Amino acid sequence: MLATYGAYSWEREQQDVRDQLTVLSGFLASASQAFFDNLGNSLEPIGQLLDNLNVLRSPEVARPILLKFMARFPEVAAMAVFAGDGTMLINTAVAPGAPMPDFRKDPPYWKGLQSAMADPARYTIGRTEIGKAIRQWRFTLRYVVRDERGRTRFLLQAAIPLEHSTPFFQRLPLPAANHIGIVRADGYLQAIWPFDKNTKIYGAPSEVPAARMIRNNPGLQSGFFRGSSPLVAADGDRVGAFTRLSGQKMVAYVSVPATHVLMLWWQHNTAVLLSFLLFFAIFGVIAYRVAVRERVHSQELLDQARRDALTGLPNRAAAEELLSATIRLAKLAGQQCAVLFLDLDRFKNINDSLGHDIGDQLLQVAAEAVKGNLHGGSILCRLGGDEFLILLPGGDHTAAAIATERLINVFGTSFQAGGHSLQITASIGIAIFPDHGEDIATLLKHADAAMYEAKRQGRNAYAFYLESLGERVRERLDLEHLLRGALRNNEFHLVYQPILDMRTGTVVGAEALLRWSMPDGSLRPPAEFIQVAEESGLIVPIGEWVLRTACAQTRQWVVAGHDLWVAVNLSTRQFQDPHLLTKIDSVLRDTGLDASRLELEITESAAMLNPDASVTVLGRLMAFDVRIAIDDFGTGYSSLYYLKRIPADTIKIDKSFIDGVGTEVDDTAIVRTVIALATTLGKRTVAEGIETEVQFVAIRELGCHLAQGYWISRPVAPAEFVNTLRAVNQRAIESGAALRKRQ
Repeated sequence: MLATYGAYSWEREQQDVRDQLTVLSGFLASASQAFFDNLGNSLEPIGQLLDNLNVLRSPEVARPILLKFMARFPEVAAMAVFAGDGTMLINTAVAPGAPMPDFRKDPPYWKGLQSAMADPARYTIGRTEIGKAIRQWRFTLRYVVRDERGRTRFLLQAAIPLEHSTPFFQRLPLPAANHIGIVRADGYLQAIWPFDKNTKIYGAPSEVPAARMIRNNPGLQSGFFRGSSPLVAADGDRVGAFTRLSGQKMVAYVSVPATHVLMLWWQHNTAVLLSFLLFFAIFGVIAYRVAVRERVHSQELLDQARRDALTGLPNRAAAEELLSATIRLAKLAGQQCAVLFLDLDRFKNINDSLGHDIGDQLLQVAAEAVKGNLHGGSILCRLGGDEFLILLPGGDHTAAAIATERLINVFGTSFQAGGHSLQITASIGIAIFPDHGEDIATLLKHADAAMYEAKRQGRNAYAFYLESLGERVRERLDLEHLLRGALRNNEFHLVYQPILDMRTGTVVGAEALLRWSMPDGSLRPPAEFIQVAEESGLIVPIGEWVLRTACAQTRQWVVAGHDLWVAVNLSTRQFQDPHLLTKIDSVLRDTGLDASRLELEITESAAMLNPDASVTVLGRLMAFDVRIAIDDFGTGYSSLYYLKRIPADTIKIDKSFIDGVGTEVDDTAIVRTVIALATTLGKRTVAEGIETEVQFVAIRELGCHLAQGYWISRPVAPAEFVNTLRAVNQRAIESGAALRKRQ
């Protein structure tokens, strides 16, 4: 019995060490990749900013920006910018005015720069070497800024020294006598801990056990190894585990001396073994308690690694394991299962306007609400950010649709978070096993594609995966790329649709509408790109351009003697911009347009996203003497209470109601009620989308103040607008005369 217990506990101790080392290597790989991605992706906006500042011509303009970047990332010891020909333009480790070293005379260094410039990756990581400027062991992250043809304009480099702990090493709960590191695919060490200045470690392909294991088994994603290491030869054999980084050709490894296993086994079992010899009668009880303790400890470690810290739900790693198990059970039972990908709509607006604390509280409340509406057997996981995964074992198309409609209804009420009453919706994509895929990666990808289709349909909806959605996602990414190019290349222009005063029959204003002229001369309708611009954040710079251009054009008309004002649409993202007031004030000052001649249109749904905050922002806008209009009234979260509070001058009646005016009793009654309500509240009304004379006459008889639409005038270019004014005024006069004659 003693021998059996000794052998069993020894095997158990070895397995525990393997499990712990595997978990730690996974943590190290994830932390390292997150560190690289955070720093590498942060180089992109810096590169774009330096390109805009023309760093090639004036390198010193980059110094304060690079120093500010280093303050944000204290791991970075020096920043440098290289021209496409290898010339060093600036290095923060070199004093201003001092000559810059010429690294083209250093063939290995120059070869590394050329390799980075030729690499299409988002960013590259160089080998560890002695930095020429900072005189420390360091490795580099490099980002290349390219022109429209993909040629290198300049290279931005961040140097990360190894002589102090980097965050992804500091935060690991490492055992004693550990040795951890990162090994490149070419066999060179990227980093090790504890740090060693030995040049032989970094100057040649490594012979550490992890490197040998990877070299002999290039296809392994993770594994366990044992062997002697030249870095810590005094320890003899070492045992460890490695895991490949998800985004780099590197592996992270953790190792301990092989004697560590024996030490742990002896520490954990000395008392038991002695008690076994002395108190054989109670050995079974002691062994059972030790086993339970070890099992609970292991389970706690696994739970910590697989739980989302904010919501307590299974995290991404656990979600993939649960999905794998669900797929296996479905295969054995010959059943289907459903995968639901849930994403909160415009959640970023909540974070931007109210702060991440409120956003976190909203995520917790929303997660509890969703979890409370799932039936038994369903599993809710949080993938990260505002993305959730729901597994429905045994769920077919019908069951998935019913469950999803129930979840959509959950978001029909307001959520209370941090003293705020927040209205938020969700978009859900659905993939069914095995119809839409038979493995984890395919099902998740297809559910994600279906979720984006639900957003494309207007959000607050769900969609099943179709074969065409994969192509649609690729088209969306291509469109986002084209939008960025259109903004850089001035491919946008504005047209203006006259707004008619129904009482006087004269044009008093115009709505500025965005148009996109493609390089081939064709026009791209706003409906095709506005949503992509909104989701990608490009709507903010596009909206600023629209506002500035419209104000400048209106100023020209006013100077020419035309008494006009202009209406400009504000997107939801712009309305949530904390710098909105400053930007509007700057535009009015720069263009010289009187604030009373600018009307900002926001949709009803944007205003009702956070009504209390909307009232505050709109009140500050009106303090500028800027007009406010509520667009698409009646199509969003209508609330008479907030309509009374919101300081808007104008209510724009949506075209969907105008279409039936004069012919449909219900639409006519709705429009009459809105006009009466607005008049009572002291607000003007604008009828949008008038396309027939019948609608025009009916709207005028109902007492609407203003109107616009194709029957009055199509949107026209600025050069044609003045001539259009005369034609519209004449047509309105003739229509009025005809109406009086009929009466």
